[in-house]
Amino acid sequence: MPKSNRYRLITFDVYTALFDIEGSLTPILRETLGAGIDSPGFVRAWRGKQLEYALISNSLRQGRVSFGVITRRALDDTLARAALDLPEPSRASLVEAWQDLRPWPEAALVLATLKARGYSLSLLSNGDTAMLRALLTKLPAVIDQVFSSQQAGFYKPHPSIYALPLQSLALDASELLHVAGSPTDVLGAKAAGISCAWSNRQRQPALDRDRPADYEMSDLSQLLEILE
Repeated sequence: MPKSNRYRLITFDVYTALFDIEGSLTPILRETLGAGIDSPGFVRAWRGKQLEYALISNSLRQGRVSFGVITRRALDDTLARAALDLPEPSRASLVEAWQDLRPWPEAALVLATLKARGYSLSLLSNGDTAMLRALLTKLPAVIDQVFSSQQAGFYKPHPSIYALPLQSLALDASELLHVAGSPTDVLGAKAAGISCAWSNRQRQPALDRDRPADYEMSDLSQLLEILE
């Protein structure tokens, strides 16, 4: 795997690259919905609908609907499709659980090591700013900036969100490496002219073979081989 030292800033996707959504939410859903429900499958359906609503928000161009609202709408839709009903307090608690996700096991060490090597580190995420700040408490205190789609007014893969760190920190695109957790995020970064390392835990195929990730990894720990 080729190594590179040319980057000044490393940005991280939050809701896949840094945090384990399915592993975090499955136990909560199992407790809430009961053992007879396919809780991992429910999480995947919820996440898929959440991303669909984000793309709809972009397409309508009537102002960004907050990620918290999108998460709630996606939950309601997933429950309805599964013919499940939950009282309001339970629904609110499930949405709030997105602010208490667990990082991947190697995330803390990788972030701390990169910081010690002199890299500036930032979050670059679809989440609302308040939701991302809540998740910061789960990570070592090495994150310098939080860039939210709330600031851009659009969700990934819209180019405006990838432009946020470049505009804010007066960086050239060649100085930024984005760590993606999904094929959509890879395509968004590459389309914006930004180098991308893909933490591809599920070994998913690329969405666009003409715009592959610059680096593809089985987990975050391989960043330490790429970034000396």
